[in-house]
Amino acid sequence: MKLYLVRHANALESPLGDYERKLSEKGNVQCVDLRSFILSKKITSKNKVLCSAAQRTKETYSNIFTTPEGVSFHKRLYLANAMDLLDFICSMNSDDDIVLIGHNNGLSRLASYLTAKHIVMRTASCVEIRFPFDHSKFISKGTGEIYSHHRCDIMDSYYF
Repeated sequence: MKLYLVRHANALESPLGDYERKLSEKGNVQCVDLRSFILSKKITSKNKVLCSAAQRTKETYSNIFTTPEGVSFHKRLYLANAMDLLDFICSMNSDDDIVLIGHNNGLSRLASYLTAKHIVMRTASCVEIRFPFDHSKFISKGTGEIYSHHRCDIMDSYYF
């Protein structure tokens, strides 16, 4: 099983609040680069795509994938911490590869927790984590291996 964690692209401040922040011009450019990486992995919207319902994550999704099929938007993923993200992924009860588009610090901490590496996900980054089993319910601490990454800073050890 593969899990792709994707952090949204760069966003502007918004007078309407954090949840409503839109992508900046820089963020839209970052999405072009991120889209190339995602396409090289043969990830499509036909994979199980879980996305925070915040404006910037929705825009990141729509800039990467050309069709709306296969995505589900969840308010629960907005600024979720690592353990909440893990619970959500496991509850999907999926044997499909999963793409999760969300926010830091939860994504970086989840990636670190699953791989025992210190991972910092910058805006418009993606980390591909592979697991030695075929079901999301088995995903847990230290069971994943980093297979590839884009715009991530990775150090050797992590203590959660």
